Amino acid sequence: MQEWQLHLYQDQFDLLKAGTKTVEIWLRNSDIDKVQPMDIIHFVPAPEDGKHEVAAVVTDINTFDTFEQGLRHFPPTAVGSPAGTSVADMVQAMYKIYTPEQEAMKGVVFFTVNRIMSN
Repeated sequence: MQEWQLHLYQDQFDLLKAGTKTVEIWLRNSDIDKVQPMDIIHFVPAPEDGKHEVAAVVTDINTFDTFEQGLRHFPPTAVGSPAGTSVADMVQAMYKIYTPEQEAMKGVVFFTVNRIMSN
């Protein structure tokens, strides 16, 4: 088991802390690809204030070539979107963070997590 630290935008951090967001999405890279089930991720809000953190255990990992492929597998609320949000709208929201070129070069990973503590 390893421990990792990832930064989240405040709105996504709040949803994870509340327990409604259970899937975190990242571009694949050499570090992200090292995360394994049962690893612990310490999520901190961006910008980091040193006071808040949510720790979660990784329970499942799914990799996809595109955001669209992954977003079809999870309910909107699990990935931090309002209930009823279309896959197309969720993909567009991801493109506000990552470019289609980044997605095409690296692929994406969806971590299913179970929150274990917060402060």
